Amino acid sequence: MSVVKKKKRVSKKNKKAWGKYSDIRDVEEFLEDQRLEERLGKFETKPDSELFVVDTAGDNEPEKKEDGEETKPLSRKLQKRAKLKEVPKCFEVLLPTSKVQDPNAKRNKVNPIGSKPTALSKLTHQRQAKKGVLEKKLVEAKKNRKMAIDKKRKAKQVRQNFSLDLWGGDLPEVKGIPSTLVDEFISPEAQLHNVLPTQRLRPKPPLAKTVVTRAAVETPHPGVSYNPSYKEHQELLQQVGAHEEKMMKKEAHLMRVTTGMFRRVTQQEKENQWREEMSAGLPQPHNPAEDPDSDTDNEYKAINPPVKNKKKDHKARRKQKEQLAEKERLKRQKIDKKKITDLYKLRQLKSTIKTREQKQSEERSKRAEKRAAAEATALPTLSAHKTPIKEPDFVDPKQLSGDLRNIKSTTNLLRDRFESLQRRGALAASKIMMKKKRKLKSYFKPGHKVTEKDIEKYVTKSAGKKRS
Repeated sequence: MSVVKKKKRVSKKNKKAWGKYSDIRDVEEFLEDQRLEERLGKFETKPDSELFVVDTAGDNEPEKKEDGEETKPLSRKLQKRAKLKEVPKCFEVLLPTSKVQDPNAKRNKVNPIGSKPTALSKLTHQRQAKKGVLEKKLVEAKKNRKMAIDKKRKAKQVRQNFSLDLWGGDLPEVKGIPSTLVDEFISPEAQLHNVLPTQRLRPKPPLAKTVVTRAAVETPHPGVSYNPSYKEHQELLQQVGAHEEKMMKKEAHLMRVTTGMFRRVTQQEKENQWREEMSAGLPQPHNPAEDPDSDTDNEYKAINPPVKNKKKDHKARRKQKEQLAEKERLKRQKIDKKKITDLYKLRQLKSTIKTREQKQSEERSKRAEKRAAAEATALPTLSAHKTPIKEPDFVDPKQLSGDLRNIKSTTNLLRDRFESLQRRGALAASKIMMKKKRKLKSYFKPGHKVTEKDIEKYVTKSAGKKRS
């Protein structure tokens, strides 16, 4: 123990001064030794086999067994196997190294939460058992266990069926997908992402339903023939007439709801209405002929004559109350009578409700059939433009030739095929986009010599443009 020189003239009147100027290192060293003995154990309690080792072989001499045979050194493989039983050094930190005993020897053991069933948990357990929840869980667990065992067994089985087509198009190896990505848990997008671009085989998208189901060339009506029969020609004529009537009716309806809603006014009526509207609110000149009170004397009469405060007497008030009570009584009597009549009308109401529901169901089914038929024949909408509707073909009886030599074409073949592709959904509907021609204004440049011929030429040119 080192000797510390005593400082002179030091005040130790408080606790801070005692801790600052007092030497307590010997006490701290003693307490630290005691704590170390508690952690590692006291030397008095340890046996001699743990403290001392008897060396009987020496440094250079090899070890010998009890029979006198020399022991060979272990190979590296055997040394690794022997070390497998030992605890790894990375896990030694987690093991308890202290040998300090619990200061409270009678400490109560506390079970973790959920290990001991409570009264509430027992009650819920019983309720679940009555409902069959636990049985269902046990059945599902048993089923999952069986599935896991079967899957493990299948994985161990050796393949005995060699009927697999290695050149088939459905195999992932043929598509260029690596063998490491051939798994049921890996999505096809991830598999395709890892395939080289040169090996990607993308399937051709299927055609639209309208392209597949609808005929490319529709069968025309027999009345369109260059030599039709009278009956077929008349049938086609009736169809075309009905179509034209429908279109005319549509146009008339549009005219009625737009232009026809506003009545026509002549120019004179328009001027009179404008004059009346503009002169509204202005003081008009007094016309004595139009004055209704011109025959009476010039007496002053108020616009709002005074009202007399004539109060009702007791008899009038009593009669008024009686009338109100009688009116309320009749109203209540009418309501009660209606309730009684409604009770007798229950059968009639039931029958009317039943018939109404039946009628509604029939109408609903008809609407569904009509909607399905409309969807089956509906034109595809692939763009913002409307798909052109096929107009009915008709040949005038005067233009019927009777042979193929003198026949005249009424439609354009290229346009017909193009619209057919649009109606089937192979092409998106479009409309003709024409470029607007720029209007060039011609004039005589100032400073240039203009002759009479130039003027005549300009006048004739401008007149021709106006006529066209």
